[in-house]
Amino acid sequence: MTELSSEFAEAWRRFQAADSVRLLEETLESEWTRGRTDYAAFLIQITDPAVRARIASVLEAVASIPGVEPYPEAYWHATIKGVGFMAGQPARDDELSPDDIHRIAEEARPLLEPTPPFPARIGQVNAFAEVVFMEVLDGGVIRSLNKRLLDGIAGIQRQPVDGAYFLPHISIARFSSSDGLPQLKETLARLRDEQPAGPAFTVRDALLIRAHLTGEALTFETLAAYPLRG
Repeated sequence: MTELSSEFAEAWRRFQAADSVRLLEETLESEWTRGRTDYAAFLIQITDPAVRARIASVLEAVASIPGVEPYPEAYWHATIKGVGFMAGQPARDDELSPDDIHRIAEEARPLLEPTPPFPARIGQVNAFAEVVFMEVLDGGVIRSLNKRLLDGIAGIQRQPVDGAYFLPHISIARFSSSDGLPQLKETLARLRDEQPAGPAFTVRDALLIRAHLTGEALTFETLAAYPLRG
């Protein structure tokens, strides 16, 4: 966990030095405003009550800050690997057909299910340019799963943050403006002093989900489940 802790510390230093944040319309989520409504991803759902309580307490402290938009509880998850947008007739490099998704779902089984259930701990609240997040300290397991999927399955979307650069985290809020950035920095710094570490939990399964935007609501549909059998 030491390596991850130092990388999270570097992410925090970069955020503290930032003069602005990356707004919603500049992120992956903006694609849902351009007619693409379905995105597939491998992730870990956050269901542990103590972890969810910690997230809720952080959001209570930041929700009123200008430009900060909390994610709803149903969204709380730790991504393992984004796959790509789902399309009946793929027209871009980041789009996949239903047959592609079915193949990827099955090829993931021997890559994910042999992994034993593993312990993790919520670290401190932190932020990237795009989101406020909770650190996930897991000894590097989620990063290794990310790399395993990248190396073992053809066709899934590759991003600069994957592989050796992937930091496991739970996104809890996004940004609609930079108006509250000074207040956000101060609030997060205070929370980091008050809450140096969060509760431990055990990851026992992973999911392949379809994230679907209906109006303003983002919903998850499980496409495949992967119990970690060890």
